[in-house]
Amino acid sequence: MGTREHSSPRERVVHTDQTPSNVAGRRRRRILIGATLVVLVGAGVPSLTSSQTRLPETGVVSMPPSSPAVAQPYPVATQARGQVPGDPAGAGTSSTTQAPPTTVEVPVPAAVPTPVVPVTVPTAAQPAPAPAPAPDPVPAPAPEQPVVVDPVVVDPGTPPVSGDPTTEPAPPYEGGDTDAAVRLYSVTEFGAVGNGVTDDTAALQRAFDAARDGDVVVIPEGRTFVQADVLTVRRDGITITGGGTVLATREARSSFVLAADRVTLDDVTLRISGTSKRWDAYEQQRLRIAGHTGITVRDVAVVGSAAAGMYIGNGTSNFLIERVDVSNTRADGIHMTQGARDGRVVAPYVHNVGDDGVAVVSYRGDGAPCTRIEVVSPRVDGTSGGRGMSVVGGTDITWLDVDVRNTYASALFIAAEGNWGTTGVARVRVLGGTVVNANADTTIDHGSVMLYNGTSDLAVEDVVISDINVSGYRGTMSRVLGLIANTPAGVIRNISLQSITITGDSRPAALVVNQPTSQFGMAGVTRNGGGLRQSGGYFR
Repeated sequence: MGTREHSSPRERVVHTDQTPSNVAGRRRRRILIGATLVVLVGAGVPSLTSSQTRLPETGVVSMPPSSPAVAQPYPVATQARGQVPGDPAGAGTSSTTQAPPTTVEVPVPAAVPTPVVPVTVPTAAQPAPAPAPAPDPVPAPAPEQPVVVDPVVVDPGTPPVSGDPTTEPAPPYEGGDTDAAVRLYSVTEFGAVGNGVTDDTAALQRAFDAARDGDVVVIPEGRTFVQADVLTVRRDGITITGGGTVLATREARSSFVLAADRVTLDDVTLRISGTSKRWDAYEQQRLRIAGHTGITVRDVAVVGSAAAGMYIGNGTSNFLIERVDVSNTRADGIHMTQGARDGRVVAPYVHNVGDDGVAVVSYRGDGAPCTRIEVVSPRVDGTSGGRGMSVVGGTDITWLDVDVRNTYASALFIAAEGNWGTTGVARVRVLGGTVVNANADTTIDHGSVMLYNGTSDLAVEDVVISDINVSGYRGTMSRVLGLIANTPAGVIRNISLQSITITGDSRPAALVVNQPTSQFGMAGVTRNGGGLRQSGGYFR
């Protein structure tokens, strides 16, 4: 793999140096009260700059007449604003020096009071106030106790001077921390060329590895970056965007992996130069989400894959897949498995794929089924070897407003498959949509919509399919809708078919079931405008 020398990436970082300057001056005030002289010494006030911490605006310091010493300011604890731990520049380090409180005893004659007069310490932006006039002596017995002066304490967390443009936080980006330094840089700053010929794998990986939480890595639009090996995003909270293309050139090592929390992949195209067969390993899933939480994939195109276009597994949770375009894959377009949970897939367009269009698949060996996944407004057009949309093992799966066309097998497939070792199915909803030209292959007899149990110990249960329009099916299929158990022990129960409109050839049965009629219910299921007549397990 070829690489080229490159300079360090440019950073746009806003830091704030809050180190205080030395004391600039001293002011003294003397107030004569009777025969006693109290010297009040104002703490020196630094000339505040954009990078300094403001001292308190007022303080009280009293000294006995015999000690006209100048009060020394306490050291200020400082920390650079917006610096994250591990900054090589060292600007984020902090140092704090504790000074003990100062307590001074002042002997007072019995006939003279000893009031403590506050001294106002002006800030850099304010003029010094006029000295306070000396109060008239008031004859009163003086307390027989020392006067205790509270120390001046500077809060190390005091913010910079308000309104100073050099201390404004870095510009925020969606999902970022506005208090942290945010970097936006191109992969070209790490040596990537993007001419569609040079191997950019190492440079791309360097760019991803250099990112910190909140950083934005740009893959520039109009360029094609060659990927000759697996690429892995390992840094939490980064965004990869820019409109550019990443071209995989080795199908056996073609995966682009998201393996960190809160990663966003946005407006990027993932292509492959060609495939020779269907592969099945992790390294061949074109875009793989390998566990973790809070991952977002938005406006991403996957054009070609040796296996699935998008593979979401390893217990991935709280994910969002939005407006993706997946095509020309050897396996499923979008494949959710291995206990993926709490996710949403919104407006995907999946076309010309080698197996299922959008699939939820749970295997017994996964430890837990996929659960709480919602697929909204999916479009599937063209599968050369599978179903349009499927739930093969899973719980609490919802499909809304589906559009499925030109599928090899059924358009909607909800099943437990014994030969694949999947789990059962419970609480699946398909609510609204259109099915056109399903089960086009004459060697497969699924029908347009199929509920199937191929196990002897699991159930397919609590399924609702409603408000679906079915049309364009071939006249030689045996059925349009099917509720089929492969073994007598297989259970399909609590099924509800509602408001399903079938339009087309009258030769296939509208519905075929081999389960007791007590296990399912129908309402508003019609074909060509008329109701269905039952004859055994056939409804025509």
